[in-house]
Amino acid sequence: MMGKGKAKPVVQYTNEQKAEARAITEVERTITNIVNYKLALENSPEQEMQSVLNALSGGYIAPTSGGDAVANPQAVPTGRNLYAVNAEATPSEQAWTKGKELVENTLAQYRKTHGDYPRKVSYTFWSSEFIESEGATIAQVLYMLGVEPVRDAYGRVSDLRLIPSETLGRPRIDVVVQTSGQFRDFAASRLALISRAVEMAAASANDKYDNRVAESTVETERLLVEQGVSPKEAREMSAKRVFGGVNGMYGTGIQDMITSGDKWTDEQEIADAYINNMGAVYGSDEEWGEMKAGLLRAVLHNTDAVVQPRQSNTWGALSLDHVYEFMGGMNLAVRNVTGKDPDAYFADYRNRNNVKMQELKEAIGVESRATIFNPEYVKEVMKGGASSASQITEVVTNTYGWNVTKPDVIDKEMWDRIYDVYVQDSYGLGTEQFFRQQNPAALQEITAVMLETARKGMWKASEQQLNTLASLHTELGEEFGSKASGFSGGNAKLQEFIAGRVAPQHAAAYKQQIQTMKTVQSPDNKNGMVLKKDEVSSGEQGRKNALNGVWIAGGVLVLFVVLLLVLRKKRKDN
Repeated sequence: MMGKGKAKPVVQYTNEQKAEARAITEVERTITNIVNYKLALENSPEQEMQSVLNALSGGYIAPTSGGDAVANPQAVPTGRNLYAVNAEATPSEQAWTKGKELVENTLAQYRKTHGDYPRKVSYTFWSSEFIESEGATIAQVLYMLGVEPVRDAYGRVSDLRLIPSETLGRPRIDVVVQTSGQFRDFAASRLALISRAVEMAAASANDKYDNRVAESTVETERLLVEQGVSPKEAREMSAKRVFGGVNGMYGTGIQDMITSGDKWTDEQEIADAYINNMGAVYGSDEEWGEMKAGLLRAVLHNTDAVVQPRQSNTWGALSLDHVYEFMGGMNLAVRNVTGKDPDAYFADYRNRNNVKMQELKEAIGVESRATIFNPEYVKEVMKGGASSASQITEVVTNTYGWNVTKPDVIDKEMWDRIYDVYVQDSYGLGTEQFFRQQNPAALQEITAVMLETARKGMWKASEQQLNTLASLHTELGEEFGSKASGFSGGNAKLQEFIAGRVAPQHAAAYKQQIQTMKTVQSPDNKNGMVLKKDEVSSGEQGRKNALNGVWIAGGVLVLFVVLLLVLRKKRKDN
């Protein structure tokens, strides 16, 4: 008989057992709720409308977590008040487990390729990833440094603890963080946490394994002194690792520069712009947003890998321009500081039960095969009309962006295939006819991007390919008019390149178009020009648009009357 008051033994579960339990629970929940998710998606449009009306009436909007509906089914039905995350409780326990796993994967992949640990790893902080993963990238940074979070009784992470070198079982790896403007504003305390973690790791003494944080700090101090910084100030600056946009910027400022190909001749110009625009220091109240000349350039030395989070199924490396802006921009900056390309990885959180590291080139290959080179995908895009056509243009433009910022992930074969699918119509889908009918400006832009890629020497296209593209580009301009924006609109060097590859009469007509376009877009013409592509539509489509406009106007009028009646009733009741 068990004695009174004797406590039962506490069962301890391993991380593997906990992960297995979470996975089983997730599968069970998903299967059980498939029908519910379907109904939730179907009801979302109506619920959004009702929520808008309810909000306008001063009603209560129920809360829910947001994000990718695939990764977080609780986000549907929509039409609710989305909330984010408690920044002070990040990284969560689950995020910490994921972060440690991803660090081990990163180090294993790097060692497999190079035979040693990296000296320094760059991480990008995005608010969307932070919210949906509850700080998994923060966890990666901490664990790479060999520092772990300490939680208070309320689950908040307000303190840190060094992981003993013997327990860590590897060197402490240095880091450099680039933060987006949204993350900076949303989770300032986490940037301060990272800064403190770097200082702790750099000060760790008598480690069994190498302390590459301390080594990097010493080197950064030396580089700053060589630049003319005082020894005292250089020492104070040497442990800074968190950087973001100057003057509160929310981007890197390099996108427009990259796409204006005639404004730069050497990639170093773009790298310098990135470093200057993203060189503000964040992490302490005293130096929040302060620009330290030469500091980011010094810190980027010895950066061996670049890591970008990917938590959503709604975008990829090719479909979202911000990826090449941040990840590509950091890669370009590192290459111009160190003389070599760092390894580039996605921290892939899309499957919450199977987080993994994926090489950038592999990710681009998978995305391109699944989307723009997939005939079934192209067919569906062609059903979407003008806006869907623009999606293809964005992908081609972003491919060019990667070609500038990290050339080794975009090979000649990729450009050749874009040419085959969308110019030569290798799948026999009628792509040119689709663009001509729905959005000729999109195809005009695609040809311009491809021609600019070749002009800059990034795509070794054949003479036949270049001549075909130039002819198609000018032909579209003659038939539908030219754009004032985009790759060719303000790029005089590209315009000359194109004109030099078509017959003299077409070249003359093309140059005249460009001149007319510039005249129409001059300050004297405040209304600007309207492209023919905006006018190309069937009579039926015009009637549909007119009918839709009538319905929309009627709906607004009815809504207005209803609101007036509600307000009048409330006044009478009062």
